[in-house]
Amino acid sequence: MAFSNSVDSQQFDVAVIGAGIAGSMSAILCSRAGLRTILLERNRFPRDKVCGCCINGRAIQILKRADLESGLRQLQPTTTSSLAIQYRGRRLNVAMPAGAAVSRRSMDQWLVEEAVKAGCEFLDEVTASVQPRTSEPDERKIQLRFTDHNLRRPDQAQRRSGIVESAAGTALRLFQPTRTSSTNASLVAKVVLVCDGLGHPSLHLIPSFNADAQAGSRIGLGAAFPRTTADDWIKPGEVLMAVTSTGYAGVVEIENNQWNLAAAVDPASLNRSTSPLDVLVNIFRSAGVPIPQELAKATIKGTLPLTRSARKIADHRLLLLGDSTGYVEPFTGEGMAWALTAAAAVIPMVVSAVRDGWSEELVNQWQSTFKDIVGSQKKICRLLSATLRHPWLLPPILTTCQFFPSLTQQLVSRINRVPEALDIT
Repeated sequence: MAFSNSVDSQQFDVAVIGAGIAGSMSAILCSRAGLRTILLERNRFPRDKVCGCCINGRAIQILKRADLESGLRQLQPTTTSSLAIQYRGRRLNVAMPAGAAVSRRSMDQWLVEEAVKAGCEFLDEVTASVQPRTSEPDERKIQLRFTDHNLRRPDQAQRRSGIVESAAGTALRLFQPTRTSSTNASLVAKVVLVCDGLGHPSLHLIPSFNADAQAGSRIGLGAAFPRTTADDWIKPGEVLMAVTSTGYAGVVEIENNQWNLAAAVDPASLNRSTSPLDVLVNIFRSAGVPIPQELAKATIKGTLPLTRSARKIADHRLLLLGDSTGYVEPFTGEGMAWALTAAAAVIPMVVSAVRDGWSEELVNQWQSTFKDIVGSQKKICRLLSATLRHPWLLPPILTTCQFFPSLTQQLVSRINRVPEALDIT
């Protein structure tokens, strides 16, 4: 994306850090609400991402209400309709509301483009670092410092850096080195939305926002690779989850006849193995399913330890969304649904803060709202995740689900339901 030279020294209503699902959706809705918005991303776009690619029923409904469903369809996602959980050769099939699967490279790039169409400024290859507060003004100041660790690309000779600073005092500093030097500039924003993922690295200088990984937290592994005719053992529209005592791996078909694999594995199993591929192969074999034909040729990428929870998710002119608030291992698109839900829910508060002035009550309001719309959903996934960490619980659970399918469907419906209070315009 091209960097606008006019950004230097300009004032923005909203600065969004992180162009994932939560950040880009927030930027779209803020821009549509008439707020001058800038979206900041540390990676060069488009980019690949180690993540599941499922968009569940709730996420589809939210995108539809935001008049974005047709754009999603243009990405040519596959349709998902069932989840198959396999453990030691035993399988549970669960019907799900119609969903979709598409690569995060395509999904995130599309949402960024939608944000730009709505009037949002976008700057990639910039890393954010929020500075601790140094004074007590009437409207609290928060400094953010952005550093681009990449060399300037030849096609971006005119790109510059800047400082994002709120009119009320929220300061963000942008820094972009060239091959021999760096430059600084400045801009302003009234509200900052932090959507930069695991551990929210943009807040690493503010201890009160720490989100340390839980002890024993699993490592995420991901890959995309071609689907072949030898892989017809995975049914069309199926999300397959292979479960073992050392972790689990989910596989789903995405656009362009590709598989997306997303796994969560114990660090100890990685340390004992010769490679991440060996860990994944062992998961498939132990679960009693074939190994995808092209997996051995795939580039497998990893993540930081996954499971963590932020100590707080709001402060003066600063609100957290998406995985920045904490991470629970999701299963069939819950992560994207949580991100989209939070992005839609935060907009009325942002609009109020910009147009009517910041109120400290917004901190409590966001914490309460977030808990209501996302917290209860995360509790369900925490329970499911805990079950997968103790696979000996799976046989009786599988039996219960098979004999009482209505209970399973009630759980699935609850996960996929859009909160009644959510207003998306």
